[in-house]
Amino acid sequence: MMKRLFCMLLVCVAMIGCLGMEASAIQTVEEATPALERASGRFSMDVYKNEVVTADTEFPLEIGETVTINAVYSPRSASVDFGLIAPDGLFYPFRAENGRFDKTIEVDQRGYYTLAIRNNSNFDIYVSGIVTY
Repeated sequence: MMKRLFCMLLVCVAMIGCLGMEASAIQTVEEATPALERASGRFSMDVYKNEVVTADTEFPLEIGETVTINAVYSPRSASVDFGLIAPDGLFYPFRAENGRFDKTIEVDQRGYYTLAIRNNSNFDIYVSGIVTY
């Protein structure tokens, strides 16, 4: 009987002790990981001889971001430059070869860029591809 009374007393003390405890929540702050948002667009066009064609839309880039241009053109013998018109207004071209162009360009200026294609040949060409930025 004494053991039973002692056990009941311990249970009551434990319950009273639990009732007196404070409950609190800990708020944690997770580091925000910036989301890398990329966009891409398809293009296809005729580029006349000795002409520079630019895209209809500009896209904003920060220093160090990249633009990938993957394109094909015909006829393959044409002399074609692909590149970007930078915020400073200058065209930064890269020469394509054998009907293909696949290059990732890292920008060194902050601002709006425009895709540009220059046909250096004396005949018209057809170009199609994807630009990802």
